[in-house]
Amino acid sequence: MKRPTLLEIVKTALYIGTIGYGGPAILALMKKVIVHDKVWISEEEFMNVLSLSQILPGSVGVTVFGYIGHKLRKPWGGILAPFLFVLPAMIAITALAWAYFTYGNLKFVHSIFMGLGALVVALLINATLIMGKSVFPKIDRYPYKGITIAALSFLGITFLHWNIVYIILISGVFGALFFYFSGEFEQEKMPGHLKVEIDVPKAGKLHNYLPLLLMTGVLATIFWFVAGTWIIFATFLKIGALAFGGGFTAIPLIQHVVVNGMHWLNLTAFRDGIALGQITPGPVFITATFIGFKVKGIIGALVATIGIFTPSLAAIILVGRAHAKIKNLKIVKVTIKGFLSGFIGLLLAVVYQFGVHSLINWQTWMIFSLSTAYLIGWKKDAIWLILGIICVSLLLF
Repeated sequence: MKRPTLLEIVKTALYIGTIGYGGPAILALMKKVIVHDKVWISEEEFMNVLSLSQILPGSVGVTVFGYIGHKLRKPWGGILAPFLFVLPAMIAITALAWAYFTYGNLKFVHSIFMGLGALVVALLINATLIMGKSVFPKIDRYPYKGITIAALSFLGITFLHWNIVYIILISGVFGALFFYFSGEFEQEKMPGHLKVEIDVPKAGKLHNYLPLLLMTGVLATIFWFVAGTWIIFATFLKIGALAFGGGFTAIPLIQHVVVNGMHWLNLTAFRDGIALGQITPGPVFITATFIGFKVKGIIGALVATIGIFTPSLAAIILVGRAHAKIKNLKIVKVTIKGFLSGFIGLLLAVVYQFGVHSLINWQTWMIFSLSTAYLIGWKKDAIWLILGIICVSLLLF
């Protein structure tokens, strides 16, 4: 295996972050560049860290880059690689957020987002189906338990207005109760060996902690001089810590906390922020940058971005050594399956709310129907669909 310089790592992270669209497509690109082209780590290790990232909260792509950067260039790599990976999307969504909040009242902009709003509903349905297939890969005697958890989550958030954090925790508890004694996970063949380890910084070595200390100092300075930024950081830190299962699972959390609780923006602006997040490269979590900009400008965008991605980086550092034990513990598997089942119900609740809000005439229903057929039937890259919807919307509305 080759050991790259820190500059090579950050240049590669910036490159992948610039051209990578769509979760699975980004991960495939990461694998091609890092494993096959540059040969920095083995394919086995890449797949192992990918499997670990999928049971941790936060963005899978950011988590994988945090692991690779830390493994190859210790703390500086662990911080700079994921930051440079996210940077292109952060810059793009910040520029789009400025344009949206400055010119959003113009008629042609309103027309574009009428169509994109219908598209977002289709994207969320597709995301729900993809998650459903991963949580319930086959129809047998087990899925009804997960479907029950999903239904309870949907009812709890939509009609009973339960706190979303309680719904997630209850979903995990039901997952443990429903699946632990079912025998489902005993049928899985456990891997013989899994090697994903990250060296914990040694006490007394100041240079091991220097990147973290510098980042903490910068954040503390921002919190001290710019009022309200601590609240933004803490809010998105909490969202990032609870978002299991990848990008779209964060959407119900963000809506509950930011739209319904903090009232930082309304449902229409939130929906449009999701649409803009699909135009940019990088992870779905980048919607946090859009919201941070709305609340506190560029500083708010930066703080929100750091906040939502910090939990995934912290998690991979803390549990990297214990990967095999954590991944193969049955209680972890069943609890995570409960979480993901609950998130399916929460996503369906967002689909329902966005559908009522966005599908208001025959034009939006037509765009929604065609978008759903395109995403589910053709399974093509969504970026071309988005560009097509923008053109169609200008003609229809």
